[in-house]
Amino acid sequence: RGGLKALYRTLTVVAVLFSASAASAEETHSPNILWIIAEDMSPDLACYGNKAVTTPNIDSLAAKGMRFSNVFTTAPACSPSRTALATGVYQTTLGAHHMRYSRELRPDLPKPIKVLPELMRENGYYTGNIKGICGTGTGKHDWQFNVPGKSWDTHSWKELRKRQPFFAQINSSQSHRGFSSTKNIAKEKIKMPPYYPDHPVSRHDWAGYYNEINKFDRQVGAILKRLEADNLAKNTIVCVLADHGRPMIRGKNWLYDSGTQIPLVIYFPEGMKKPKAYQAGKTNTELLSAIDLVAETVLMAGGKIPAWMQGRSFLRKNSTPRNYIHTAADRFGNVDTCSRAIRSDRFKYIRNFKTPGSINECTTAYRRASHPIYHLLNIMGDKNLLTTAQAQLLKPLADEELYDLVNDPYETVNLIGNKDFESIHNELKEQMAEWIEFSKDKGLEKESAAIVEHFREYGKTTMKSRAKSIQKRRLSVEKYFE
Repeated sequence: RGGLKALYRTLTVVAVLFSASAASAEETHSPNILWIIAEDMSPDLACYGNKAVTTPNIDSLAAKGMRFSNVFTTAPACSPSRTALATGVYQTTLGAHHMRYSRELRPDLPKPIKVLPELMRENGYYTGNIKGICGTGTGKHDWQFNVPGKSWDTHSWKELRKRQPFFAQINSSQSHRGFSSTKNIAKEKIKMPPYYPDHPVSRHDWAGYYNEINKFDRQVGAILKRLEADNLAKNTIVCVLADHGRPMIRGKNWLYDSGTQIPLVIYFPEGMKKPKAYQAGKTNTELLSAIDLVAETVLMAGGKIPAWMQGRSFLRKNSTPRNYIHTAADRFGNVDTCSRAIRSDRFKYIRNFKTPGSINECTTAYRRASHPIYHLLNIMGDKNLLTTAQAQLLKPLADEELYDLVNDPYETVNLIGNKDFESIHNELKEQMAEWIEFSKDKGLEKESAAIVEHFREYGKTTMKSRAKSIQKRRLSVEKYFE
């Protein structure tokens, strides 16, 4: 009997030690990390104060996770923005800053820079750019550089879930044009920015955009349920974000907040070890660049941020807050622009190195064919029906712009030349010059003849191919003025 008691005590000790070891292993098990990326979406969600949309799934994730209210992409369009998101490095540093390079003109990714999937593989992660899941998953990445070797390991969710830990992204094109309907959107609740005419054409267009946001939220909800069904929810960090701002005139393609500010919600499951600065149910108001999410994701995987990466952590005890956000806009198809912006928590300075025309005039063929507000502005401008802020979209771009974002959140009053803001102007101008030099901004270098010719031909071809669609869109707006 004494021998049995001794054996029992031994087995009990072994069981306790095994249990402790298992718990320790569970605590240190590397988490899965999932990015859910919307296209062309500003922080126009209910959890950011928009009363015209219904986004319960993202709202719930924000309520139990962490919402970030001052996040900005490095560019206001998908290709250059996603190029930076792929590496944690500004697209202008990579020399991959234009949108719509030909395959032959795309630059090689400079050494020692690596894409995020490769960095995650080095930390023991299986990577996926998932297609066809929960009614979404386009597989889009749209990088504007040549990738040496393999980028993603899989496009299959079925394959991904077998290979943990994983890092994956699911891209939704839902909030990208075109908009399918205006169903379930109360147009009277839409708060129109003052630089758009408050007209049925504008409200209908915005209602279509908001309806797509509602659909995106349902996709997010379906993905979260899929995580639960596949027993992945308790060990998967979820990040919901967008590739740049809303698909509207003066939004996408422009360096105003409407083109670069995005939502970001990060959720760590309960019971998972969390970074020091992560606070469930709270809102982070610090200035963040989207490339900071790249750096933070590497840390989530247990890795170290490479010295070459320009993104920085923001959830760690030793994270260094940003004083400024830097953004850049270069060629977008046939529109030959070159602008740089620097933003503090209160002011924004924009330097337009090229001024090819007005904001409305600098609209690609695709956008003229799909944006009714482009035609509305032109028609109402011809009839002298626009307010001062609206008419500004038809006037030539200024060389410099300065805005007080606290008192002028829509960025409509240019303070350049106002002596009360001269010191702010000089400070931001100096900081921008330092950033251009420090970041080795290749967008300000002389372009090759091949680049110039490619984009010139691109413009001719797209304008010709979309001429009928542009005219059809114009006629649809003109009907309101007959």
